[in-house]
Amino acid sequence: MTDWISTATELADEFAKRAGEIDREGRFPVENLDRLREVGYLTAVVPEELGGGGADLATMAACQKIIAGGCASTALATNMHLFGVGAAAEGWAAGERAAEPIFRMVAGGAVVGGSLTDAATGLNVRTSSTPAVPVDGGYRISGRKSFCSLAPVLTFFWGTAADTGTGRLLLFGLPRDTPGLSFVDTWDTMAMRGTGSWDVRFDDVFVPAAAVQRGTDPAAGPPVWDAVQERTFAWFAVSVASVYLGIARAACRLAYEYVTSRTVTGATLPMSRQPAQVYSAAEIELLLRPAEALVSDGLARRAAGERLQPADIQTIKYTAVNAAAAAVDRCVRMVGGHGIFRTLPLERFYRDVRAGQFHPPSNDVALETIGRATLGIDPLAEPRWPAD
Repeated sequence: MTDWISTATELADEFAKRAGEIDREGRFPVENLDRLREVGYLTAVVPEELGGGGADLATMAACQKIIAGGCASTALATNMHLFGVGAAAEGWAAGERAAEPIFRMVAGGAVVGGSLTDAATGLNVRTSSTPAVPVDGGYRISGRKSFCSLAPVLTFFWGTAADTGTGRLLLFGLPRDTPGLSFVDTWDTMAMRGTGSWDVRFDDVFVPAAAVQRGTDPAAGPPVWDAVQERTFAWFAVSVASVYLGIARAACRLAYEYVTSRTVTGATLPMSRQPAQVYSAAEIELLLRPAEALVSDGLARRAAGERLQPADIQTIKYTAVNAAAAAVDRCVRMVGGHGIFRTLPLERFYRDVRAGQFHPPSNDVALETIGRATLGIDPLAEPRWPAD
C-alpha cells in the first residue's frame, strides 16, 4: 500500500523549487501534474478494487496540506479533481455504483474538472442561469462558466445547467473534445496564479440524456440534506481548508526560521527573543491550532458515522481559511520588510492565502448559514430579513 503522506512530502519538496517561477509566469504547472500522474496521486482516492489507492478524506486532507506548502496552485487545482472523485468513492464504499465509469476513466489516466459558476450570475448550487434546451435524446446548451480549475489539462468536464422546460438543475459530464465545448484562458489573478481556472464556453453543445448524472426539481420542495450532498460538501470543505492551512504552515516555518536565525545589529540574541516575535508566534498558533482541531474533529465525527450538517461543514471551511489568512499576515509582520520581496516565498503565500474566502460558501454566506442554524431559523426561510 502506498504511503501517501511520504509521497506528498517528496512531491511538495520538488514542487517548491519551481513554485515561484510558476507564479511569476502565471502558467499552469503541467510538469507537476505529470509527476502527480506518474506516482498515482490523481488516482489515490479511487477504490482499490477499481485500480486506485483507496485513500480516505483524512489521508487526502493531510496530503493536500503538505503539497500546498510546496506549491499552492498545484494543490488547489488537483483538489478540484480529487474532492469529487473522493466523495463518489465514499459513496461506492456505501454501496452506490453509479460512479463506476468515472472511476475507471480516472484509473485510466483521465483528469476530471468542472464548474458550477455561471460567468454572468455567479455560483448557485440550486439552480443555474445556463439554459439547457430539451431536444431529442438530450439537451442543447449555450452559455459560459467561470473558475474551471485544471482547464488546461482536464479530459472530462462536469458542469450544471437548468432545464428550460422544468427549471430542473442538471449536473452533466462531457469529454473535453465534445463539439462546441471550449476552454478560454481568462486566468490573470493576483493569487493562485497557476491553477488554470479558465472560463468554459458552450456553443450549442449537445448533452446526451445519458450524460445527465443528477438533477433537482424546484417544484419538489426544499432539497433534502442527504448522504450524497454531505459527502460532496464535506470533501470539498475539508480539502480546501487543508490547502489553505498548508499555505499558512509553510509561512510559519519560514517566519519562525527567519527570526530564530537572525540577530539584529548590536544584539547578542536572535530576533526570536524579542517580545514582539514571541507574541506573534503565540498569536499564529492560537489562530491555526483551533482551525486544525476543527478539521480533525470533523474528520473524527464523520469516521464515527455522523453526517455533518451544513453549518458544521461551513464552520470548518470559514474558520480554516480566515485563520490561515490572519496567520500569514502575522508571519509577514514577523519577517518585516524583507517579507514583501519576491526573493522569499512569503509574499506569494500572502497572496495565495487570500483566495480562500472566495471558495463557496463565501464568508458572508457562511456567516448567514451558521447564524441561522444557531438561532434555529430555517435556512431556506423567506423573506431572509424582516421588513420591519
